[in-house]
Amino acid sequence: MVRVRFAPSPTGYLHIGSARTALFNWLYAEHNKGSFLLRIEDTDKARSKDEYLEEILGSLKWLFMNWGEEPVFQSKRFDIYKRYAEESVTKGASYREGSAIIFKVEKGKKVFFDDMIHGRIEVSTDDIKDQVLIKSDGTPTYNFACVIDDVEMKISHVIRGDDHISNTPKQILLYETFKFPIPNFAHIPLILSKEGGRLSKRHGATSIFEYRNQGFLPEALVNYLALMGWSPGDDREILSLEEIIKLFDVKDVNKTGATFDMDKLSWMNGQYIKNMPPKDLDSKVTNFLKEGDVMGGDIDKEKWTKIINIYK
Repeated sequence: MVRVRFAPSPTGYLHIGSARTALFNWLYAEHNKGSFLLRIEDTDKARSKDEYLEEILGSLKWLFMNWGEEPVFQSKRFDIYKRYAEESVTKGASYREGSAIIFKVEKGKKVFFDDMIHGRIEVSTDDIKDQVLIKSDGTPTYNFACVIDDVEMKISHVIRGDDHISNTPKQILLYETFKFPIPNFAHIPLILSKEGGRLSKRHGATSIFEYRNQGFLPEALVNYLALMGWSPGDDREILSLEEIIKLFDVKDVNKTGATFDMDKLSWMNGQYIKNMPPKDLDSKVTNFLKEGDVMGGDIDKEKWTKIINIYK
């Protein structure tokens, strides 16, 4: 059974890149009638905030993504990470350095995996230094906690950004040492600006919450995000969520980065507005204006519907 996860850190709001990663995971689970899970990577206690977590969860729901099990919080699992780390010391796979626990990387080996998007990737352990599992302050490192959690959550497919490709060989070494089953990996190319660099706030890397406040429809945003690096073929651009779920396969994701185009997103949003049934559009426009304190409660509904139909 397909089990995937989205693992946000509540140290900021959900932005376009992370939302697309979550969407690709959710679509893959839905397409294969599997499970989409959430893991909250909140080990950075100083920067993790409840307001960020609430916004992330709210944005996922607004974009139609749901999850079948209670989210896993890493901050509540420190004892579990410590137990596994101690076990690795007992096995002779790790050593202590003060209060830290460090994994010994055997040199002269090849680590490889078959990425679902990029194909075979191979790395020499000569290029990997010993890996810290537990820091001196008692907190786990990303790679160690990630492996332990993915195993205990029974994750079958790890779908994440290709900035994590360098982490995967390090994690595979841990899977092999603990004799854990190794999941399938798929690394999604990053979203680029029109100029070709990494997406920044100036180019559109604002939070999903901001897009919602600007009047973008969730249907349009999901459609646009799905097409950032994936295509159903036949040059089709407007697709219902049901169609996307039916056609989506992470193996079909492009190997190169997708370009974010605000003009294209705005065009697509306009298509959804023009094609939305009047009753649904009336409700969305009314709620949007009321939430922005632009509109009161006393309106002539018949006249209001006519106004919307003119302007849409």
